[in-house]
Amino acid sequence: MTKSADETSRLQSIYEARRYDVDPAYCDTDPVYLQRVQSIERAALRVLAQVGLSNRLGELDVLDFGCGNGKWFGRWLAWGAMPERLVGIDARPEALALARHRFPVSRFIESDPYQLPFEDERFDVVSQNIVFSSILDREGRSTCADELCRVLRPGGILLWCDLAFNNPKNPDVKAVTVRELRTLFPRLEPVRIDRLVLAPPLARQVVPSSWLAAQILEHTLPFVRTHLHAGLRKPAR
Repeated sequence: MTKSADETSRLQSIYEARRYDVDPAYCDTDPVYLQRVQSIERAALRVLAQVGLSNRLGELDVLDFGCGNGKWFGRWLAWGAMPERLVGIDARPEALALARHRFPVSRFIESDPYQLPFEDERFDVVSQNIVFSSILDREGRSTCADELCRVLRPGGILLWCDLAFNNPKNPDVKAVTVRELRTLFPRLEPVRIDRLVLAPPLARQVVPSSWLAAQILEHTLPFVRTHLHAGLRKPAR
């Protein structure tokens, strides 16, 4: 087995163990999860507005890198993207089967993350949510980053969200710092880089009783934000 195949197999086993695709804790019906993803959603929309793409999503080709069961596709459609221009890629066939059932017009491809099956400069927007933190070695991260840059069109935007801190209880993830992010994507220009998402232990205590209190804590206390969100733009020719 090659290193790429071995790493892909490791990632598959991790997500299967988490039961991510069927666990109600990873669903919008869970208020803690909903508060988290809405923070990410607002950050993504801020970046898209800042680069002038908010009102043009129906014209754009979008790739969701590590799309899983496709749950973020619902948000892209709500923002105005066209289903036939949405493409998802993931290494987990069971998750992709769910995605295809939910969004039959969109395209979902099974592939390892280290060699994307697309031509150069294929997409206007590439999105990755909490994928790189599951890739533990620097070489693997660098390879994936190069692939994302390769398929992004000049003038296109990479929407990035991942863990900003290590979780001592979870050895299967490794945070991505701002410094590493800049190193991974030296050819992309930062549009904005933000810290967001209320720390899960605190969110589980606060969100069920007071959504407003959770929002205030997240916006006023930077040290309780656990995720890094960035918009990185590929220079136009």
